[in-house]
Amino acid sequence: MANLYGPILTGVGLLENGKLTTAARQRYVTEVIALLATGNAGGKGGSPTTQIFSNIVPLPPISGPTIPNVTTLSKEPLFWFGPDPLAALMATFLVDKNASPTWNSIFPDLLYTKTAEALDANGSTPLFPMFDVSAAFDIDVPLPFALPDLAVKLKLDVPKLSIKLADLGIKLAIPSIPPIPTITLPNLMPPSLPGIPSFPLPSLALPDLLLGLIKLPFDLLLKLVFPPNLGLVLNLPGLPKVVLDLAIDIVLKLITPVIPIVPKVFIASLLIYMKDVVAMVCVDIVGMLVGAGGSMTKLMAGLTGLM
Repeated sequence: MANLYGPILTGVGLLENGKLTTAARQRYVTEVIALLATGNAGGKGGSPTTQIFSNIVPLPPISGPTIPNVTTLSKEPLFWFGPDPLAALMATFLVDKNASPTWNSIFPDLLYTKTAEALDANGSTPLFPMFDVSAAFDIDVPLPFALPDLAVKLKLDVPKLSIKLADLGIKLAIPSIPPIPTITLPNLMPPSLPGIPSFPLPSLALPDLLLGLIKLPFDLLLKLVFPPNLGLVLNLPGLPKVVLDLAIDIVLKLITPVIPIVPKVFIASLLIYMKDVVAMVCVDIVGMLVGAGGSMTKLMAGLTGLM
């Protein structure tokens, strides 16, 4: 039997022993490189795992303002950019921590890793008797369901079922939002990548941006989980759009001060981070409302391309 109240992201395999898996970190780097190589026309670019997400809702659903591209010197949409001619060359640098220490310290190691580890919240069941039956009994019951339906499936009468639920520790549990992680900002003036000048982001803008991005998923959870809303888990395919729409509004405000001068690698890295934040928040929402460790959190992890 799975643990309804266990760590949610660990339950879907993103973390192990409280740490982001090596495979998950590598997937982030691979997805950034793929997005640079393919471009992001219509918000549908990137690797197959990125496109799992963008098949539900474009990443992001807006093209963004048209700005000069510092790599090609042509103008293009901020988010729906074209393929980067230097993507293959840059790939060899991005995968090598020694060749691109600042990029690795900012994106895979600071933003993505610290966010994922902080978001490994414990499962909850504030909507009891609505909970992920598969986590408790390893059976499939259509949703929504009533306790009599579950009793019939388990060949129990309702009083005996109530006793069995108590024995399993299934009870009302209010979600608890994990604390925002404390971070140490790395050197914020990256060395040049091939054909890409060091991006001279304003000294005050980049720290504010990074702190805002770390805070992003926790703001989303506070907006969506309190009070607990059954509708969020009754329409799982629609949940990523709900979360992404909120996320893009926040992100646009955060990046406005640096929009005119950011290179494409920064935007690609930001988009993959935002996709993963939305996916992790969606998985957390499901686990916080109906319990962790069952088919519903795993379904959401697959639906968003997180796992």
